[in-house]
Amino acid sequence: MIPDILQDWTANHGSPKGRFVLVLFRICQAIRKLPCGLWLLGSPVLALYVFFVHWLLGIELDYKTSVGAGLSLRHGVGLVVHQNVRIGSRCLLRQGVTLGEKSGDGRCPVLEDDVQIGANAVVLGPVRIGRGAVVGAGSVVLHDVEPDSVVAGNPARLIRTLKIP
Repeated sequence: MIPDILQDWTANHGSPKGRFVLVLFRICQAIRKLPCGLWLLGSPVLALYVFFVHWLLGIELDYKTSVGAGLSLRHGVGLVVHQNVRIGSRCLLRQGVTLGEKSGDGRCPVLEDDVQIGANAVVLGPVRIGRGAVVGAGSVVLHDVEPDSVVAGNPARLIRTLKIP
């Protein structure tokens, strides 16, 4: 937990809101991992997280979501992340991003490490966003994105690759 908090803290340099949200997020994750009902002792902290982060800040990042270390939130307002989404390490999410299910079946996106998602982008369904990929602002992603590539548009399509093979 502590290494994740430190990496999140560093990744959100210059963003007090991002730092606050992610420290509280990691504390809530630790509380939920407590054995056999002990997590109920931490339920006031969980309620505080939901009240401040979800309701006041408008960032729907459930503490049950699997998130790697070093997540960076840029502005964050309007961010919606389904609890079944898996986010790798060192990812960056901007304001207005939606990551969720497409058809109500609980299957959600997987973001590999070092992924960047632009403002107001939507990623839906059981898609995989490859390591180092960039999703442009306002894009709608419904299919897998190859590692080290840039996609943009509605529907999102390949713009270029970032690394030459």
